Amino acid sequence: MQVSLDQARRFVLETQGLRTPNPSKSILEVARRIHNIQIDTISVVTRSHNLITYNRFNDYSEGDVWQAQRDGKLFEYWSHALCLLPIESFPFYAWVMQFYPEMLWKQFMTWAADNGPLIEEVYKTVKKNGPTASQEIGERKETSRGWWDLKAERWALEYLFFQGRLMVSYRKGFQKHYDLTERVLPSGIDSEPMDVSEVPHYMFDTIFRSLGIASSEEVKTYMGRRPARHLWNGRKKTIETVLLEFCSEGLLEEVQISGMKDKHFVHTNHVERLNGPFEEFPGDLPVKLLSPFDNIMRDRPYPHRLWDFEYKIECYVPPPKRVYGYYVLPILDGHDIGGRLDAKVHRKDRILEIKSIFLESDTMKNEAGMGRLKAGIERFAGYHGCQTTTVGKVSPRKATSKVRSLLAG
Repeated sequence: MQVSLDQARRFVLETQGLRTPNPSKSILEVARRIHNIQIDTISVVTRSHNLITYNRFNDYSEGDVWQAQRDGKLFEYWSHALCLLPIESFPFYAWVMQFYPEMLWKQFMTWAADNGPLIEEVYKTVKKNGPTASQEIGERKETSRGWWDLKAERWALEYLFFQGRLMVSYRKGFQKHYDLTERVLPSGIDSEPMDVSEVPHYMFDTIFRSLGIASSEEVKTYMGRRPARHLWNGRKKTIETVLLEFCSEGLLEEVQISGMKDKHFVHTNHVERLNGPFEEFPGDLPVKLLSPFDNIMRDRPYPHRLWDFEYKIECYVPPPKRVYGYYVLPILDGHDIGGRLDAKVHRKDRILEIKSIFLESDTMKNEAGMGRLKAGIERFAGYHGCQTTTVGKVSPRKATSKVRSLLAG
């Protein structure tokens, strides 16, 4: 089946719940729709798990994901990164937990091998006391120079978490509280690892239902690299062979996207929807500002292939080498990624500071595009409780006065 690039973009955005006539109506619906919601500590604007969820569920309030976790609807574990996941996916991640030594860097494993008695002591403490935060056990260090300077008890909690012996029962003020897995996991959820014979089908079903269109690259990355490494040694040709086998079984269908050489695939249940027609959105549809860790952005080759959008999060880049800014948010305009902006929320002063904004598509530079930009940024500012917006650098420079007059105030 051959589809245009425009069809592919619209289909992915609809499947992901970013541009759809059927938006998610709850946090759990978002998680089930996209499978994994990345947790991140950076808070120059709302943290990634909040923005990813809000962009798919308009009635979402900041921090509500933690209530869904406390209610047993979501759980935390390592997918492509540390994520919130639908609770029913636990058996798959219980299978992943069997390979936890592959997840942990050598220095951590060496530490664990040397500190078995301490790890067991921490486990017994949690078993006795119930939900436990790292600050509640061990001696608190007055200063810390980073991860390797953390107290041993926190290391032990993290190690037990990776093993699957502990789960995060809830978070309070972003602080994790751990408890025994058997006490956190709701009744009715199987705690046993998924049988390896079921894993490939589960992975393909999850990835293609979540992302819409994907290639072997997304099979390697969307649910983390370790499953594909374990099953297929992470090899593109091997994964594509398995994908073609699933096509012959009628579970997937190969898709040729116009102008692309890579093999892409779609779930057979989605073929009719991919062929359209797609609902046309109004011309004044507000833009959305995406998290750098959004599911369509976080694996950088994906937006590059589908939107010709090159992106790199530059908060980890030395300031002199930054091109766009510290925490740059891609701008989703309709079904295109039309630009990016570097933003910071000053919560105490209720100010949204746009340090720089880059308008890259022609449709964002005309009057209608400016209107969509204004509406989207006003909505974004409102979500953060900001009453004032300031604008710094604008590219192209000739649009500076227009953009500032529209957004500032």
